[in-house]
Amino acid sequence: MRVLAGVAGAVAALTLAATALAQAPALPVGNFGGGTVLPPPADPLGAGNAVLGMRAADGKLKIEATLRGKCGGGTFSAKATLAADGGFRAKGTSRRRPEPGVRLKTTYDISGTLTASGVEDGSATASSEIRVRGQKTVRCKSGTVAYQVRRPSGEIGTPGAAPKARYYGITSERRGGPRRGIVMRVSSDGKALTRALYAVTLACGKLELPDIVDTPRRSLEIDDLGRVSDRVRTTFREPKTITRSDERFTGTLGSTGAAGTLSITERTTSRMSGKLIETCKTGTIKWTAAP
Repeated sequence: MRVLAGVAGAVAALTLAATALAQAPALPVGNFGGGTVLPPPADPLGAGNAVLGMRAADGKLKIEATLRGKCGGGTFSAKATLAADGGFRAKGTSRRRPEPGVRLKTTYDISGTLTASGVEDGSATASSEIRVRGQKTVRCKSGTVAYQVRRPSGEIGTPGAAPKARYYGITSERRGGPRRGIVMRVSSDGKALTRALYAVTLACGKLELPDIVDTPRRSLEIDDLGRVSDRVRTTFREPKTITRSDERFTGTLGSTGAAGTLSITERTTSRMSGKLIETCKTGTIKWTAAP
C-alpha cells in the first residue's frame, strides 16, 4: 500500500513523541524538607545553618526557607519550575514585615535537583537586610550553604541511629503551601542527637511571628529504644514584664526514619500586677524525617 510521504512523516513523528513521553520520568510530587545544621561548637542559629520546606506539584515547586546569617535569619517564600530531570533554581528578592517595626529584605538563590526521594546536593545563598524602627540597618550573608531535603515516609525501622546519621524532614506546620522543615545530626558513635534545627511560627493572639528557628539542647542522649527528649524552661526579666518560656522536643530515631513532636509556649506577665499580658505558642507540632 502506498502512503503519502508527508503523512508517513507525521505518523513517525507522533510515534517518536509518544515514545519520548512514555520514557520521560514523572516529576516528583509532595512535601519535602530538611536543610543543614552545623556541628558543635558552631552556633546552630548562626551563619551557615538552614531549614527548608518544599512542595512539588504539576511541575512547580514552592519553597519555604530560612537561611541564617550573622545578623539573623532570612525567612522567605520562593517558587521555581522543575525541569524534566527535576532540576530547579529559585532566585529573587523577598520583602517582608515579620513583626511590627521590623522590615526584612532577603535576596536569595536556591538550586538543586529534586527526585522522588528529595534533593541530595542542593546549594543556597542569601543576603539579609534588617531594618528595625529607630535602630541602624544591619546586613549579613549566609554564605554558600549545601543542603539536603527528603520526603519522609513516616517509617522508623529498627530503633536507634547509625553513627554520623543525618535526618531531613518536615513538620505538620504549613506556611504558604509547603510544610516547614527540620534537620538533625547524630554523633559519631550514634549515641546522641548532637543538633536539631527547625522553623516554626509563634502565634501571639492575632499576631504571628514566622521567623522563629529553634533547637533543643545539644547532645541529647539516644536511649536503647531510639528515643530522645528535651525540655527547656527559661525566664526573661524586663523592667516591666516577666516572660516564661517552655520549649519541648521529643523524638524516636530509627534505621529508616524518625518522628516526634515539638512545641514552644511563652507567657508574659506584668511585674507590678502579676497579670497575664500575652501568651505566644506554636501548639504541638508533629515532625517526621528520613536519613
